[in-house]
Amino acid sequence: MKKIWLISISIFIVLLAACSSNSSQTSGGSKEKLDLVVASKNFTEQYLLAQIMGQLLQNKTDHNITIKEGGFATSAVLNQGLKDGDLQVVADYTGTGYMNVLKNTLQPNDTPESVYEKTKKGYEKELGLTWLKPFGFNNTFTLVMKEDMAKKLNIKTYSDLVPHADKLVIGMDPAFYDRVDGYKPLAKMYGFKFKDHKEMDMALGFSAVAEGNIDVYITYITAGNIPALHLVPLKDDKGYFPPYFAAPIVSKDLVKKHPEIADVLNQLSGKLDDKTMAELNAKVDEDKKNTTDVAKEFLEKTGLINK
Repeated sequence: MKKIWLISISIFIVLLAACSSNSSQTSGGSKEKLDLVVASKNFTEQYLLAQIMGQLLQNKTDHNITIKEGGFATSAVLNQGLKDGDLQVVADYTGTGYMNVLKNTLQPNDTPESVYEKTKKGYEKELGLTWLKPFGFNNTFTLVMKEDMAKKLNIKTYSDLVPHADKLVIGMDPAFYDRVDGYKPLAKMYGFKFKDHKEMDMALGFSAVAEGNIDVYITYITAGNIPALHLVPLKDDKGYFPPYFAAPIVSKDLVKKHPEIADVLNQLSGKLDDKTMAELNAKVDEDKKNTTDVAKEFLEKTGLINK
């Protein structure tokens, strides 16, 4: 009788452990501790987003987090890293994913919301990756000029620039020249025929336009250098550029097994508007602050992590 009782107790314990394990898997995901790499493209805003996402994950999860600032030039490289498992978390922009990665064409009835949803579905179907909730800012491209030159020539829009283009030099990041949403189709839509174009790193581009070595520069609207260098963004009056709302991207499998990663990153949703992102960029580019410190200060200020 005693032997039967002991066997019954043993069976009960095994069943209890199995139920507990199953409950853990279905409600909170796997409890496995992972080594996660949070990576970025090669410019300030991306460095900051990697730091913000990485530090939040360090604070809110038990996973081992490595933050890699830069070293990944394009969306295709980042996406391949996610697919291969070399990277686990990156950030990108909806217009880039929609047009450059998925090769879609912007439709007249497209909205920021529809572009996000189409991009999310496309990535899930074609790449096995998923977009989490957007941070809140739209980092569209813009053409900038020195404020005094724009006033002198009375240039406020891209169309205003057209009759002066043959006397001006335009600069841009090398990758932008051949993008699907880049310079060539932009020039075709507006009829730009610049005197010359120069391809250069973003940091050099700002110096070049500020010093008068180029007259027009294509950059991101949230760049902190724009107000600091007294540059003026021109208006895309024909609506060439799609929306570029930034959001975290992870693999579908990772979210399925570890939903807490998505839960934590989604806490950043709506926390970064255009003005805030530009201010953070300026702290790094103009005030020469460390990206790690700027990201930490932002997370503390918004209450996402404790001081």
